[in-house]
Amino acid sequence: MSKLTLLGGTPVRNAAIPWTNTMGEEEKAAVVKVMESGTLSAFLAKAGAAFLGGPKVKEIEKDFSDRFGAKYGIAVNSATTALHTAVAACEIGPGDEVLVTPYTMCATASAILMNNAVPVFVDICSDTYNLNPAEIEKWLSPRTKAIIVTNLFGLPGNLPEILRIARKHGLYVIEDNAQGPGATIEGKQAGTFGDLGIFSLNYHKVIHSGEGGIILTDNPKLAYRCQLVRNHGELAVDDLNDDESVVLGSNYRMTELHAVIGIEQLKKLDGFLSIRRALADKLTAALKSYNGLQGVVVPTGYEHSYYVYPIQFDKAIWGITRATFAAAMKAEGFPLGEGYVKPIYLMKLYQHKKVYNQTQYPFSLIDKPSQSYKKGICPVVENMYEDKLLIADVCRVPYCEQDIDDFMTAVDKVWQSRQGLYEYEKNNLTSS
Repeated sequence: MSKLTLLGGTPVRNAAIPWTNTMGEEEKAAVVKVMESGTLSAFLAKAGAAFLGGPKVKEIEKDFSDRFGAKYGIAVNSATTALHTAVAACEIGPGDEVLVTPYTMCATASAILMNNAVPVFVDICSDTYNLNPAEIEKWLSPRTKAIIVTNLFGLPGNLPEILRIARKHGLYVIEDNAQGPGATIEGKQAGTFGDLGIFSLNYHKVIHSGEGGIILTDNPKLAYRCQLVRNHGELAVDDLNDDESVVLGSNYRMTELHAVIGIEQLKKLDGFLSIRRALADKLTAALKSYNGLQGVVVPTGYEHSYYVYPIQFDKAIWGITRATFAAAMKAEGFPLGEGYVKPIYLMKLYQHKKVYNQTQYPFSLIDKPSQSYKKGICPVVENMYEDKLLIADVCRVPYCEQDIDDFMTAVDKVWQSRQGLYEYEKNNLTSS
């Protein structure tokens, strides 16, 4: 007997709503104009005006700077390369350590390794899923150079407290704000608290251009170094006879095509956020009727962007496992993610400490590392991954208020069927 049969009747929804193309006539017209101009990229890897890119790249940099309130914007070809660029701009390298959450896309930590520094993972808060400031100082060492904060799921971390600690110890703060465009703390935009802020234009983000990333900063030296890393900076510094800013660069340049799509998408950000927030508020209110399902917690003074909607599941109250609950919801037409991502330090790369070849570089540069990568170092993260967290993707276009009602109808159906689901679990475990 399947879980679907146990629930009985017709599923609330026959299938999940697929990802919707948010592109419109505005993006099409803008792309055609660039195509007809023939200038698909206007970068040159040498000193001069073309070192900073073409007109649309410069336009999207200004648009992001103006929209979010930063002095400088640097466009790159992904948020991943933006993270690598930001770490390099801070002159972080071999023998250095950087504190980072393990509950984020792996690129957040990979950016540290790509600069031959070593990630040190800090546990999260159980209500916001963001890096816990109270855990920071126990992991600091003389080698610590920076903290990378991920504003997970669209909610900013406790940046005022993290910045206080960072300034006390002379550390850079880099914000991975890929999931949080438009989120705020007391009206200040996420992605502008740290020394550098990272935004993503990857295709499944709130706004996108297929691929792309933006770095924001108020620091002119960091902005310059980001520009060098983006565009083969070792050539430019030779042209400029710049002996103070030697840096190894690559080709992280954004094309004019991606830039012009991003320009049009940014104009739509507030409209997309309005829809996400309205749906999320409705879901949060509805979930309060159910013990054992905790919706989003937004601290006072914070504004969420709702990249996705996290829900904590309590199996003791429901009497079934998270996996069974998720399978039953999927049968009703609402698939849920389980656990989000594996804690990064449990990935094989970190367990074996093999990055480049058969050596253990850059880990081997540190005689007494601040942290092992053994299971148990971040218990809150591990509990969320293994047991508690579910991810719902119902707070975006083209979902509407009726879809939230249907979601809660499915939740109620699973609640009413939990005894049968428990028996199914018990029989399956016995037979296996």
